[in-house]
Amino acid sequence: MAAGEALKGQMPGCAALNAPAEWVDFLDRRGAPGGEGAELALGGDLVVDLSHFGLIEVKGEEAGKFLGSMLTGDVRLVSETQGQFTSWCDGKGRIQATFWLFKRGGAYYLLLPEALLPGVITRLKMFLLRTKATITDASGTLARIGLSGAGIADTLGSALPEPRGGTMSVGDCTLLALGGEPRPRWLAVGTPPAVSALWNKAAPSARPAGAGAWALLDILAGIPYITTETAGEFIPQMLDLEALGGLSYKKGCYPGQEVIARLHYRGQLKRKVFLAHADCPEVPAPGTRLHRPGFDESVGLVVSAAKDGREYPVTMLAVVVLEQKAQGGIRLGSADGPLLVFADQDDEPPLSDAGC
Repeated sequence: MAAGEALKGQMPGCAALNAPAEWVDFLDRRGAPGGEGAELALGGDLVVDLSHFGLIEVKGEEAGKFLGSMLTGDVRLVSETQGQFTSWCDGKGRIQATFWLFKRGGAYYLLLPEALLPGVITRLKMFLLRTKATITDASGTLARIGLSGAGIADTLGSALPEPRGGTMSVGDCTLLALGGEPRPRWLAVGTPPAVSALWNKAAPSARPAGAGAWALLDILAGIPYITTETAGEFIPQMLDLEALGGLSYKKGCYPGQEVIARLHYRGQLKRKVFLAHADCPEVPAPGTRLHRPGFDESVGLVVSAAKDGREYPVTMLAVVVLEQKAQGGIRLGSADGPLLVFADQDDEPPLSDAGC
């Protein structure tokens, strides 16, 4: 069996592992990935293969200018020491993708769910025209892993960046801080040998975990990844991107800016993202509709969900109509589906403190 086949099907959201062959061989020898659920995700230090996320490289003399004209975040703030979680919208202000944006070796990189990668590359290239920049799929060149836990820095023997978006180099690896809630976490991207060495260095105290455990940590931190099922469903304010540092009202034009700015300065947001739990046997897919008994139309959508296993089997991020949420009784999938239990006790989203 080929190395890639050994892991095929274990990564949610993609049919095959899109990663360097050398890295896939390493994972095959290690027997990764591991388990999921809150007991693992919140129980100690973790190391997680993130090959189910794709990596887009944008480089060239005008790469920063180009991305600045495309993304909702202020790309001028992105440097070799600072990244951001941001989004790309269509002309109607609807988010097509959310991702971590960072710099490495003078090039910009976008880390996003692998299933979105081909379409995002194709559509971004349509806007390049004569721009002095190139856009390529770097997933098969650079390996990527996630590190989680308070003991990771001591294990690695390095003073790792702590505020969300902080970036530093450790050998041939770029480390990006993802924030401190619910656990300190970092993204590591680099050459397969460098990332393999980092994994081995962390391994004595960090347990290998699967994509589901990492997804739960993202959800608890309020990180809203768009998928193929939810592309075009939300505007940035619905996902609280300003609080996450990925939406700026002080930058130049980008697709959807007029709609987004109009809502900010003149409008009233009617839907917001919330952390919620449900007693259901299966993890709902992104885009699963929310309902309220006695109300015909859908009152929201699941952004992302993962196994939890603490008080409730499933935890999720969901965008909900505020007026309907205030009346209670929001249910998953149908009017008689599992009842959603929201983490907050009022109408304010719980994400403003996520990932400090």
